[in-house]
Amino acid sequence: MVDDATVDEEARELESGNALRSDDAHIIALARVSGARLLYSNDHSLQQDFTDHRLVSNPRGKVFSTRQTSALTSAHRNLLANKNLCRMQR
Repeated sequence: MVDDATVDEEARELESGNALRSDDAHIIALARVSGARLLYSNDHSLQQDFTDHRLVSNPRGKVFSTRQTSALTSAHRNLLANKNLCRMQR
């Protein structure tokens, strides 16, 4: 479980800087706090933020998108099978 106050604080810090292209600071903040590294979105600006190593790193964020095709590709399957894209919480 992720603490809401921690995510909110991280989002405020992100919004105060000029690094974000999207208006989704809370999503980037959640990824940073939780360790989640897989995003399912067709929002191009959010995709750019999520894969920006300055915003999401160690490991870098990966994007699952159906923008070009709605079919589940082998690349999509590989992303979903990658257990290194989310830090396990205990």
